[in-house]
Amino acid sequence: MGWLAIIDRVPVQNISNDVSGYLQSIYVTEPRRSLGVGTALVEFMIGHARGLNLQYLAVHPSDASYSLYRRFGFTESQRVLELRW
Repeated sequence: MGWLAIIDRVPVQNISNDVSGYLQSIYVTEPRRSLGVGTALVEFMIGHARGLNLQYLAVHPSDASYSLYRRFGFTESQRVLELRW
């Protein structure tokens, strides 16, 4: 299963479509892992996000899924700040 959260962002000058996406809750049950299901799911979600012309797509991967997203070209960003409580 997977969730693509689509977020309207504050309009920015010279950007016609200021909408971004976040992949969330991408999950494959234990019996289906290592069979390409996760790869197919992420590939589908990326294609869908591109079809929506999102400005960018982000994910907060688990340690186990980090390499999967790296294979698709996701890179680390130092521009994120979080406040947790």
